[in-house]
Amino acid sequence: MSKLSDLVFTIPEEHHSWYGFVAPRGFFRGTTMMPKARLYMDFTAINKPLPMEVPHTHHAVDEYIVFTNADMTNFWEFDAEIDIWLGDDNEHMEHFLIDSPTLIRIPPKLYHCPINFRKINPDKPIVFSAIYMDGDWSKITPRKLPNGSEDFQYDGAGVRRCVKDRSKECIYCGKCFSERMDAAEAQGETSQAEASTIDLLKPYYDMANAPRTGNFDKYVFPFTPELHSDPRFLSPRAKFYGASDMPESRLVYKYEIIQQPCEIGELHMHHGVEEYLWFTGADIARFFDFDAEIEISLGYSPDKLETFTITKPTIIRVPSEVWHSAVKIKRLGAPINFTPMYQHGVYGRVLPDGKLVTGN
Repeated sequence: MSKLSDLVFTIPEEHHSWYGFVAPRGFFRGTTMMPKARLYMDFTAINKPLPMEVPHTHHAVDEYIVFTNADMTNFWEFDAEIDIWLGDDNEHMEHFLIDSPTLIRIPPKLYHCPINFRKINPDKPIVFSAIYMDGDWSKITPRKLPNGSEDFQYDGAGVRRCVKDRSKECIYCGKCFSERMDAAEAQGETSQAEASTIDLLKPYYDMANAPRTGNFDKYVFPFTPELHSDPRFLSPRAKFYGASDMPESRLVYKYEIIQQPCEIGELHMHHGVEEYLWFTGADIARFFDFDAEIEISLGYSPDKLETFTITKPTIIRVPSEVWHSAVKIKRLGAPINFTPMYQHGVYGRVLPDGKLVTGN
């Protein structure tokens, strides 16, 4: 087995008990799954109203929170209302309503959450993806102590303990969350979600009555349909062009829904920047319904490449100066989602003749 094979990772089926989250789901847990990875993210489909999280920050790493339709062949048929709060101070947060496919950049030290998936059409699940730009996820949460002072709790992958058994590491099974939701329903509320949100979210909805500063609007990016005539991909498509769409962004990525056998791109490498290539089913609620055969070649020299065949949901890490070929869709039984993620605000590639190509 070559070192290059360590860059190609088949996403495992993650079975869980999270209320309202479709199982199994696809989750890439950074360095836990791939040494030296600088990405930690999931594709989670949600089909029920539910609240999640409390205000927290990330110390030195950008996070991108993305909401899309789960069925990416109908990307723009978004039928949900989601509330999220952003702010410099966890006690003075500003409210944003998400009712269309949207990306939110969370720079270091920006407080964000809770998120209330207030309205969800169970026949049209939505995707919640948290894209954390490091290989090990972590967060910092402020807490009020009984004496009135405040401290900050550190939490993260490999650190969090099981709520039900502190002697064990949390494996993100979701049982503790689901039990709270079930208990709320038993209290006779009209729904689990309504019961659980009464105490948790009231202070944040109260904050929404305060005048908005507009200081955080620049971090919220509603996707716009990009029409095109390329028969390889579904039109319209959705793209985020990094710094040209949002100043200071360190991410360029897109959703390409592939409709037919084809080739995408050309042999190239990136200087000083990593790229990640996702291949998934086109319906994230059925993440593992993957009916395709794909070839891609990787190498440390453009003249010496190793070819890999993909037949299941997969992520490929492309480190700086690793050459990668055109993506060859050899067989396609159903549409698939191809999502390249480039960890810089302006896309660039180097061709075998030394030519540098920049821009999106």
